[in-house]
Amino acid sequence: MKTVQITLLLFLSAIVITSVSTTNVFATSVGKIPTHTSMTKSSTCHTDPLPKVDWSNCKLSFTSIHFTDMSGANLSGMISKRMHLYNVNLSGSNLKNSILSSADIVFSNLSGADLRGANLRNVEFYHTDLSGADLRGADLTGARFPGVSFANANLEGVNLSHTNLIGANMQNANLQGTDFTGSDIRNADFTGANLKSATLRNADLTGGFLTNADLTKTDVGGLDYSGVDMSCHGNPVCR
Repeated sequence: MKTVQITLLLFLSAIVITSVSTTNVFATSVGKIPTHTSMTKSSTCHTDPLPKVDWSNCKLSFTSIHFTDMSGANLSGMISKRMHLYNVNLSGSNLKNSILSSADIVFSNLSGADLRGANLRNVEFYHTDLSGADLRGADLTGARFPGVSFANANLEGVNLSHTNLIGANMQNANLQGTDFTGSDIRNADFTGANLKSATLRNADLTGGFLTNADLTKTDVGGLDYSGVDMSCHGNPVCR
């Protein structure tokens, strides 16, 4: 009898172990009925998060990805709300017109990524590398960027009003026509940035840098530039 009981317990344990998913990433193609089953190789939406993976137009749920290389991935048109990315390499990836609202993107690399037209509302970008990224037309309402690098990024015409950009690296970024109204940009570095026709009205740039930045036709009304390196050009406030 004991032998039978032990055999039965081993059999049941094997069933339980094989039923546990090895990943918490679930994806379904947009427009199809969500299955929420473990990944299979029959659909590109169900492939593992790897370099150059194609998750375009996929709908992801319960997505948490850590310490993963997804460089060059195609995530254009992807829908994933409340995604959590920690130390993920998405450099050079295509996220054009994707929906990542309310995501947490922490210590991750999105350098050179195409984020044009992406919905990034309420995303927490914490110490993430967005250098060289293209964010034109992206919706950044409510997003936070503490310690983020936008060096050489293209944010032309983007609305960053009332945004947390404390300590952000904006060196040589294209910020022409960008709206920073009321934003917290303390200690941010705008060295060499193109701020033509941008709005810095009522923003707080205390302790920051505008070295060699172009402020031609920039609205600086109410800007707090206490302790800021104002060796910029194109504006009366520069010196």
